[in-house]
Amino acid sequence: MRELKLEDMQRGSMVFIDTNIITYHLSGHNIFGGTSRNFLKGVESAEYESYVNDVVLSEVLLNYIKSELFRLRGIKPHRVIREIKREPSLIGLVNFDAVTKLFENLRVEILPVEYKCKELVEVISGYFLLPNDAIHVATMKRYGITNIATNDPDFERVEWLKVWKP
Repeated sequence: MRELKLEDMQRGSMVFIDTNIITYHLSGHNIFGGTSRNFLKGVESAEYESYVNDVVLSEVLLNYIKSELFRLRGIKPHRVIREIKREPSLIGLVNFDAVTKLFENLRVEILPVEYKCKELVEVISGYFLLPNDAIHVATMKRYGITNIATNDPDFERVEWLKVWKP
């Protein structure tokens, strides 16, 4: 199967946006930041019918906290949660304006996450996915979304998905 490039996605498509696309944009990733930024500009101008779920929002916020605390205090991303548990006031150092402004400008619908455990376990077991990715797949299936903007190759195991990469 040939790799689908994000910039080639047909305008007007329904698309689920995975966390990494938003994180690449916010972090200015040196390889995928530009393509992700251009795609999200298209989302802002309603070129796509775009969706995320509550889990994406949570993951984006956590990634942003990790990135900012690394930038501000040199705390390695894998240690951020432990350090915040030890010193909760670290969160007060993070200015969330970039994230809140981005989500205010994006024309993206945040879909609710409402699944039974059995339903998620079937997706996890059926496609060998981690729980958060299984929630994304369950969300897409429920809402009839067959396109995902992501750089995560795990979604390629879901045969009915078209995986669009930066």
